[in-house]
Amino acid sequence: MEGQPVLNLQVLGELTATRDGAVVDLGGRRQRAVLAGLAMQRDQVVPADRLVDCVWGDHLPANANGALQAYVSHLRKRLEPDATARQRGGVIARAGPGYVLRLPPDAVDAWAFEAAVESAAGQAPADAVCTLDAALRSWRGPAYADYAGEPWAEAEIARLTELRGVAREHLLGTRLELGEAELVIGDLEALVKEDPLREERWRLLTLALYRAHRQAAALAALRRAREVLAEELGVDPGPALRALEAEVLAQSPSLDGVSRSAPAVPRPRTPDGLVDRDHELAVLRAKLDDLAEGRGGCLLVEGPAGIGKTRLLDELRRLAVGTGVWVRSARSSALEQGFEWGVVRQLFGAGADDAVGQPERYAVFRGLAEVVTRLADDAPFVICVDDAQWCDEPSLELLAYVVRRLEGLPVLVVLAARTGEPHQADVVAELVADETVDVLRLAPLSEQGTAALVTDRLGRGADTFVATCHRMTSGNPLLLRQLLRALADQGVPPDAAHVDTVRAVGSRAITSLVALRLRRMPQTVTTVARAVAMLGPVADLVGVAHLAQLPEEDVASALDLLARSEILRDGHPLDFVNPLVRDAIHADVPTGERALLVERLSRLKSSSSRPGHAGVQGQ
Repeated sequence: MEGQPVLNLQVLGELTATRDGAVVDLGGRRQRAVLAGLAMQRDQVVPADRLVDCVWGDHLPANANGALQAYVSHLRKRLEPDATARQRGGVIARAGPGYVLRLPPDAVDAWAFEAAVESAAGQAPADAVCTLDAALRSWRGPAYADYAGEPWAEAEIARLTELRGVAREHLLGTRLELGEAELVIGDLEALVKEDPLREERWRLLTLALYRAHRQAAALAALRRAREVLAEELGVDPGPALRALEAEVLAQSPSLDGVSRSAPAVPRPRTPDGLVDRDHELAVLRAKLDDLAEGRGGCLLVEGPAGIGKTRLLDELRRLAVGTGVWVRSARSSALEQGFEWGVVRQLFGAGADDAVGQPERYAVFRGLAEVVTRLADDAPFVICVDDAQWCDEPSLELLAYVVRRLEGLPVLVVLAARTGEPHQADVVAELVADETVDVLRLAPLSEQGTAALVTDRLGRGADTFVATCHRMTSGNPLLLRQLLRALADQGVPPDAAHVDTVRAVGSRAITSLVALRLRRMPQTVTTVARAVAMLGPVADLVGVAHLAQLPEEDVASALDLLARSEILRDGHPLDFVNPLVRDAIHADVPTGERALLVERLSRLKSSSSRPGHAGVQGQ
């Protein structure tokens, strides 16, 4: 009813509840088991003796029914705190020999998830992608994670887990159907690894590899499937996989799915939590309006890792497809940077084969420019390339060639590039300097934007809690989401009492992200970053050089790269962009190296404490 508090129950992960966005204290594990047992039976009366079994199993107290009634009473008070004792019962109602949970269908995440999966089965592919992706994002961990292994919960946990697996297969199969073969291969490999006995996952992986022009890899996947099934079950692949193998060997045209010369891009996943981006969204809409009127252009989206470039490109695709504009997408990868024309093939598929086969680079450019012109003659379209800093050189040169010839063509080229990479492509730098190219430099989230994401993930947060989250992440959306996910997984409420928990949880949550960024840099840079973390607030160039045992010139170059990569702040004194990054790097120092650095630091302190030496206070 309008004006009534909004109560939501989350069971796709640990059991939690929120009331108007604020986390509800549901009490101890046994008390929460009553609520879990009711949620599992959805709108059905659950006999009291079944709830007693959920709570105590074979270890019954002297007065189990009385204890159960006490748990129900406590839950009612917490779920309906504004109601009087006589009025309580609207959520957990007494019915016959037991109780029933009365909540709207969308108030329990598992119920909403099941409805979304059922709805997606009857939707158009592009709509099904949005529905399934949003539904799968509601999972915060294993269903009813608090009660894994409990006999009374096993059946429902297994049912929801199976439904989730089916939804993931349906999502990736639908994206594959809509032309995203290259983009779903990694996700399908992960699915196969999780459950290698599900033949449908092998089928989708093989089909994706084939449509990505990787016939040898597709056949290798089929061989792996045959080996796994034979070893684990002693059976051959089923009819679907055997038929697919025959079609791959015969290069059957039926495997192509959508036309390779004009791949359809589905409506992308609607970005959740897109905040503080009103200006950027206005720029995107203006560019699409220009495109509709026949004017092309180029937009370069720049920013450090995790600032939200990919999420903004998702929104661009959604806006474009919503207006009926074709989008051709590609995503570069550091691992594939050495493969010539990789991004071009993602964008144009087999339509680029003739041009790429030309012996001279200029002839290739002319041929591919003609491909772009022919497509533009049919209808306006968008070329969208993410992580352009890792784009293979020929493809990036081709994009620059096209950008300089967009006048009169209804083509919008949108590139997203990470700043501060050690081997930043010169072509990207040239595009930044090109006056015909519009550049969007994404800024960190404001404290208000941080508050919006905290509310979305944890419920309405106390001002001090929000301020701490913002300070710890410096408003970096990726780091903030990692932090909030970790806090949600541990059931940390966003109140003032848990401010100190933010840093402890956050540093563990982002360690892998920071370590991955450092591994992509030269070893000298990693060594310098660790030395800065060990020295703490007193770190300076000379001290870092001493501790890392590197020439000052090499340390200076490494510090410049760390600043450009927005791991260190630009300027003096030396400091990390936020405390979580510093903590993550400090925690990632291997044990042996840490012992060595501590010993060197001790010697530095001893040496500097002598007359005539400046003090060094490391951490």
